[in-house]
Amino acid sequence: MAMDIFSGANLVVELGTAGATVATDFKQVPEVAAFTTSGFESTVIDVVTFNSKYNRKLLGTKSIPDIELKVNFIPDNEMHEKLEQLAADQKRCQVRLSYFEDETHTTGFYVVYTCFVSSTTLGGNKDETITKTFNLAVDGGEVKSGILPEA
Repeated sequence: MAMDIFSGANLVVELGTAGATVATDFKQVPEVAAFTTSGFESTVIDVVTFNSKYNRKLLGTKSIPDIELKVNFIPDNEMHEKLEQLAADQKRCQVRLSYFEDETHTTGFYVVYTCFVSSTTLGGNKDETITKTFNLAVDGGEVKSGILPEA
């Protein structure tokens, strides 16, 4: 069956233990406040060619940009505490981003990255929910990606 387009309302972010293979202990991060992004970018190499008016472009190595995970902060929540501890300990974790087609969460796709929680930022004001942004620095490329549900 072909999938339809996706909306940001049906995103699930989960954390698991880092390792050479995909973690088996993923737990969902509650209260995700802002849509998290994933993808990659390539280094662009500008090549000078003599006797030509224009330079050439080549693509070099790829990298995954940092992922900003913004949550409506709950100080005593297990997963929010885990994110803070990962930042303090400077240890790797795995993050799984699952994008579902609709609210039934039956079909969609996912990607798993190994990352560090490189920074945290607390924000808000008197008329807003307190949020905390966790910057996830991706280490290497994707560990695994695929279609949901997995066969």
